[in-house]
Amino acid sequence: MTDSRIILAADDNRQIRMLVKAALNSLGHEIIEAEDGEQALDLAIRRRPDLVLLDVTMPKLDGWEVLRFLRQRPETSAVRVMMLTTSAQRVDLEHGTSLGCDDYLTKPFTPAELRKRVERMLAE
Repeated sequence: MTDSRIILAADDNRQIRMLVKAALNSLGHEIIEAEDGEQALDLAIRRRPDLVLLDVTMPKLDGWEVLRFLRQRPETSAVRVMMLTTSAQRVDLEHGTSLGCDDYLTKPFTPAELRKRVERMLAE
């Protein structure tokens, strides 16, 4: 098993955050949660997670804005970011890529798919 990492799950939907925690609990990493974009950005700056799972549609700051801020700040510019969203439109995928997201997972997703993607991202 690899060293314990910090994963930030940012989603305004409590059930999605619970699903993420349940799916990733077996990996042995610390999962921290944010329920809006401002909280996500604050936690990312203070805790410096190894991976951010970022919902696109959130209050206060949306996921795109959070991603933009993360990439602009020296202390968070290299953090791995996976966008979690219900939108699978090509334009959204392209927008996320242009802003610097590392992966894109559409909802609904299976716990196994999330675990596989997270493990791959943390290994890179």
